Amino acid sequence: MILADEVNNNTNLVITIVVVIGIILLIVLILGLIFYPIIKRQYMYRNFRLVYYKKIYSIAEKNDYFLINNLVLKNNNIDLCQIDHILFAKKYIYVIKDRFYRGAISGEKDDSIWLYTNREGKKSEIHNPLMNNLKRIEKLSAITQMDNELFISIVVVNNDCIIKNPKMLNSKKSYIVSCRNLPKLISSIEKKAKVDDIDQDLLEHAVQDIYRSFGEGRKDVESEN
Repeated sequence: MILADEVNNNTNLVITIVVVIGIILLIVLILGLIFYPIIKRQYMYRNFRLVYYKKIYSIAEKNDYFLINNLVLKNNNIDLCQIDHILFAKKYIYVIKDRFYRGAISGEKDDSIWLYTNREGKKSEIHNPLMNNLKRIEKLSAITQMDNELFISIVVVNNDCIIKNPKMLNSKKSYIVSCRNLPKLISSIEKKAKVDDIDQDLLEHAVQDIYRSFGEGRKDVESEN
């Protein structure tokens, strides 16, 4: 009788422990589901350039493209602008700008000013990132004497950024795209391009010249949004 009571007590203790552990795991799971998106957004906000860099680097590595990061354009020792990434592919040279918007952006591709609405609903004006990046290409083309037609502008934004009418913003020479869709976009452009491949020997020399002249790393030389 005493042995039977001990067995029952042990069984009840095991059941109690299992139930407690199950409740704790359930609470941890619920808290994880609640706070993971918040933690992820905070991480992206603080480290978005690193995340974008890894994505763009993987594209360059996979396709054997040249890549220069954090390029500062100068003219007569005067800083003109900073370019986040230049990806030298087979058909085109992609001038890529990093942006992170905690909310939604809207505007027309030819508007100099766009509207930014943050997650709290507060609205503010920002400079059109597409237009600004095209200006960077103009400066890069003028300084390097490379044909403007070789360049394509891409503005990369965070995956949860809401872009109103994105298809209406894109053209054959200028795109805005989420980070996750960047590899697909570049692959599509390269495959559909009806132009000859860039001469790789000339391209390699151009990459070396550009890096030697301007590859000095990120600097805050712009006040653009």
